Amino acid sequence: MTDYAAQLLNELMGRNRDLLPDQQAQKLSYDSPEVCRYYLVKLCPHDLFTNTRVDLGPCGGIHDDDAREEFLKLPSYRRVVYEDEFLRYCQSMLNEVERKIRKSRQRLELQPDDEKLASLVPPQFSRQEERIASLTGRISKLVNEVEELGCKGQVEEAQSLMRLCDKLKDERDRLRRNNESSVWHQAAEMAASQEKQMQVCDICGAFLILSDAQQRIDDHLTGKQHLGYARLRQVVEEMREGREKEKKDQEAAREKEREERRQRDAAAVAERERGSRSDRDRERERERERERAARNGERERNGERERGGERRRHRGETAIQKGGIVTQKDEIVTQKDGIVTQKDGTEIEIEIKKEETVIQTEEIATQKEEIVIQKEEIAMQKEKIAIQKEEIVIQRGGTVTRTGGTETETAAVASGPVVAQRLTATGTDTPGAPAGSLDRAEPVRGSTERTGPRTPSAEPPDRGTPT
Repeated sequence: MTDYAAQLLNELMGRNRDLLPDQQAQKLSYDSPEVCRYYLVKLCPHDLFTNTRVDLGPCGGIHDDDAREEFLKLPSYRRVVYEDEFLRYCQSMLNEVERKIRKSRQRLELQPDDEKLASLVPPQFSRQEERIASLTGRISKLVNEVEELGCKGQVEEAQSLMRLCDKLKDERDRLRRNNESSVWHQAAEMAASQEKQMQVCDICGAFLILSDAQQRIDDHLTGKQHLGYARLRQVVEEMREGREKEKKDQEAAREKEREERRQRDAAAVAERERGSRSDRDRERERERERERAARNGERERNGERERGGERRRHRGETAIQKGGIVTQKDEIVTQKDGIVTQKDGTEIEIEIKKEETVIQTEEIATQKEEIVIQKEEIAMQKEKIAIQKEEIVIQRGGTVTRTGGTETETAAVASGPVVAQRLTATGTDTPGAPAGSLDRAEPVRGSTERTGPRTPSAEPPDRGTPT
């Protein structure tokens, strides 16, 4: 009673009713121990069942609206502790009323039906009912006969039948009193009436009379206990649905974040691959530049060799071969340029073409080395041919020089002064003369000079065969 009075005063005058005028009211926070946690979340169950059979009594906490507004502004992860406590308390109350509903339904299921009630009635009661019915029929017949005899004037016979009818009525009343006073009969009727009239409320577990007036049924549905349990069920269901929705939203947000992370990782991997591919392309481009520079240097060296060997014979064939090589090189360069222009195409095809180009470049380098070797062999053959030619020219000119000798044979020509042309190459017999030099020889001492017209006898000897 004191708690109810204190609660009533708090509602009427406020919780700071006992403060003096010079005292300042203390502001409550949501985490103050005297604040009702259930009221902060949704509602206080103590306020739902006031003055009912399931009254929980006055609430020991303070219901402060400012603290509630402060609590509702908190993030969800800080409110979850209070909400869990509220759900546990409300669920315990709902579990209690569910047990009450199950027990009430079990009580109704234990009530016997009409067939069971008929089996519970003893056989003698059914025979008494039949006896009462037969007596009622006889009494009705006797009353009819008495009326007929009275109409005919037979008074004595009518009186005797009336006395018999009274006896039968007395016997019938006695049998009826016995049936009505039977305990079995009263219990069966009571059970049958309860079975047909009662049911259990699915919300609060109260018994309802089906045959009752509609006004009383409406009063039950608008009652405080029924509305309290209905409100409690609604709040619990709403909170659970909200949590399920929040859980789904969080899962969707996490899935979206994971998808974005996967996309970022894929983009980073693609960027790294493009960077590494561009690095490889730059490296290959530098390699191609180095190869091109090496080819240019080789071409310059080959040009120097070609310019040095232009004075030799058979340069036409060598030039043709070089032209073929240059043509092949130009074709390879053209292929490389075509490959470079196709960089925007498929990367795999470019890689394959680049590898083929590198292989072709290596093959061309090998061919170039073989050609250089062939050139050197040709140069050696040219030198040998030149030596042989010089020896033939010397022999045809009629001058033979032997290395290490002291004699020189000179053949005079019939017409004009004899001039010996001496060609000295590598391996000649004239000491002191440079190799490959061509000198005009002076007239040999001791030779005969002739002047005047040429005679037939002075014809030069046959130069068809060397002497």
